[in-house]
Amino acid sequence: MISSLKSSCLEKFYAFFDTTGKERLGGLDRSYFDGISEADRQEAWHFLVDDFARSPDAITGLYLLDNAKSVALFKAEIDAPMPTTPFSALRSMLESNRLLMLKYINKHDPDPTYINAVNVFANSEFEEIRGEFARAVPVAPVTRGVVDALKRMIFTETECIPITSAITKLMVIHGMDFDRHDPVYKSIFNALRSNDLNDKIAGMTRLQQQHTLDYLDE
Repeated sequence: MISSLKSSCLEKFYAFFDTTGKERLGGLDRSYFDGISEADRQEAWHFLVDDFARSPDAITGLYLLDNAKSVALFKAEIDAPMPTTPFSALRSMLESNRLLMLKYINKHDPDPTYINAVNVFANSEFEEIRGEFARAVPVAPVTRGVVDALKRMIFTETECIPITSAITKLMVIHGMDFDRHDPVYKSIFNALRSNDLNDKIAGMTRLQQQHTLDYLDE
């Protein structure tokens, strides 16, 4: 039951944190904060801000409540050393949450420092985080650093999901959205996905010919 000290206008918001299954997996969205007062927004902010770095729901909720204020908070967290832990599940969770914070930072205030900050996760010990890295890289603007990191993944990654994510993102960056019916798309994708180094090099050359990139850091 919601405490009498909590706003009834936030009932849906508080109830979210007691849900499981499909609704919880869907995450917070703007509908949880539609029509609430400034006082309610502050109440929701204070509820979410405690230990937010360990909760993707809190990170998303803070961003929805106040883009600029949350980005300043995320930058301070990103600039601090990541907590160390011997527990692999916790390490993976912390890395995933940092990627989410960087995604919101780069969406709100693209800056080479924070765009390039995602690159460390291209070498994560966790397959799923390497895949998340590729998906978190902004399509535009981009830096030479993140493009080079995606290229390295394409040539060195051995796991299916990370390499597929890296190829797909690099192709989008070069103006090639997924289209299974496009023979050029299929040809370049298959070349980059090949185990043959010469095929990869040829595919990369063809991809780079599709679109000249404008790098933010140049």
